[in-house]
Amino acid sequence: MSEDNMSMSDLLPLVAAALNDQAAADAAEELAAAREERDTSHKVEVLRAINDGDDKVYEDGETIVYGSALFEDGQYHSRNEDDWKIQLNKSRNICRLEDLRDCQVCVGGGIAIASLDELSNESYGWVNGDETDHPDLDGDACSIKIEFRPQSTILTFFIRGWPKAEWKAVMEEEDAYAEHDIIPFLVENVAVQYPEAIVEFKSIKFSTKKIHGALKRLLPPKRKEQVRADREKRKIEYEGRQEVVEFVESNMRERGIFYLFHWMAIVVLMIGIQKRSEFFDRVIEALIAKCERSGMFTEEEAHEIMTTMEEQQCSEDLGSDDEKSPNPVRGPK
Repeated sequence: MSEDNMSMSDLLPLVAAALNDQAAADAAEELAAAREERDTSHKVEVLRAINDGDDKVYEDGETIVYGSALFEDGQYHSRNEDDWKIQLNKSRNICRLEDLRDCQVCVGGGIAIASLDELSNESYGWVNGDETDHPDLDGDACSIKIEFRPQSTILTFFIRGWPKAEWKAVMEEEDAYAEHDIIPFLVENVAVQYPEAIVEFKSIKFSTKKIHGALKRLLPPKRKEQVRADREKRKIEYEGRQEVVEFVESNMRERGIFYLFHWMAIVVLMIGIQKRSEFFDRVIEALIAKCERSGMFTEEEAHEIMTTMEEQQCSEDLGSDDEKSPNPVRGPK
C-alpha cells in the first residue's frame, strides 16, 4: 500500500470525527433554538412596542421587554391557593413612568392580554405604598397594583423617584385620584412632576379559575407535583398562623383590650410563633398579660420574654429528667 493511500486512510477517521462534531454542533444549535422558541411561547411579559407616534401597527417596530418569566415558574399564592403568582425577572431596559401607557401584559411571545393604555370600566388600580409582600421594596419606592377585569389579573409594579412624603400624602387623601383613572394620574401628574421617575414591574397574579387549562397543559408532571406539595405546605402554614391569630383575638377580647389586637397579632407572628403549642400558648398569654399591665411594647421585649420562658422550660425539662433517672447525677457535697 502506498504512502498516499496510507495518508488518506489515516485521515478518514479525522474527517468522520469532524463531520460528527459538526452534526452534533448543528443538533445542539437546533435544540437551543427549539428551546428558545418553546420558552418564548411560555413566557409572561410586560413589554412596550415602539411606533412612529400614531396608532398604526408597525411590524418592524422595536419591542422593549421590561419584565418576563416563564408561566410554569409561578406558584400558588401564599395566602390564596386560587391565585397563581409569577415573579417577573427585571430586564436591563428601564421603563420611564411617562411611558407607562405604552406597556402591555403579554403571553405567548407578544399576545396582549391587558393594556395599561386605558383600563376597562371594571378595571382599577391603587397606590399600595410600602404595603407589599415583595422583600426588595426599599427607600422611597412605592408599590402600585392594577387589577384587570374581568380576568382578575393583578399586576404589581414599583415606582422609584416619587418621594415617599408625596405618595404617603396621596394615600392619606381620599380624593387624590379615581381608582379607574390611576394610569392617567400617574402619567399626567406624577410623571410630569417627577420626570426622572421609573417603573419596575414585579409580579403578575392570575386567578387559577381563569387559567385552569394553562396550568394543566403547560406545567410538566414534576413541576405539577412540586407546586401541589408547595401549595399544601403553604396551606398548612397559613392555617397554623390563622389559629395563632384567633387565639390572640379571643384572649384579648376576654381581657377587654381588643383594640390592640392587630398590633399584638403582628408582634406574635414577628417573633416566630407560627403555630399553636402548649408552650407558645403560654408565651402568648404572658405577652397579653404584659400588654394589659403596661400597654404596647417593642418586638425586642417580646423576644426577651419568650427567650426567658424557653430557658425556664429547658431547666424544668432537665430537672424532670434528673428525677426520672435511676442514678441521678449529683454535684459535689
